[in-house]
Amino acid sequence: MRKLSGMEPRRMEGPRRGRFFGRLPRSQERRDPVRLREETALDPPVERLPPWSMLALAQGAYYAVFGAWPLVHLRSFEKVTGPKLEEWLTKGVGACWLNVGLHLIEAGRHGGRVRRDVRALAIRMAATFAAFDFHYAGRRRRISPAYLINGFVQLGFVALWGLEKLAEERAQHRPPMAAHA
Repeated sequence: MRKLSGMEPRRMEGPRRGRFFGRLPRSQERRDPVRLREETALDPPVERLPPWSMLALAQGAYYAVFGAWPLVHLRSFEKVTGPKLEEWLTKGVGACWLNVGLHLIEAGRHGGRVRRDVRALAIRMAATFAAFDFHYAGRRRRISPAYLINGFVQLGFVALWGLEKLAEERAQHRPPMAAHA
């Protein structure tokens, strides 16, 4: 137990007691019954994030991690993906990936209904990078074959966003559930 100076309030171990041997509580310590009820009430159950939110969070995390990688440690990035002629270009593309990833993470955290611009950004980014990866790593063999893995991951994101859109459209055409069924 630490030693208290004269200016610090004295803290008591165990249950807190009022003045006069616990008979009269201080005015500060009196509790409002409504406040007590609010404090003891259980928190509402946590809502699950909709599927599009989880997809946006996953894609955003992927973009943020792999976008930050060349910014944080270019040497290890080049060991995996091959040497780069233009360091500034690699870092610029990494910064773009990082920014898009952060945007998708922020959108996914909000939940609710998916916004068209978020879905469009996610699909266009994935499709664009898949096309570049397959063209330059597969067909032309100008960049490391490691980019083919990224291309397949990007195609997976495009497919998942397509499935999510189908599920949303089906849910919109489904008749509403009866309240007292």
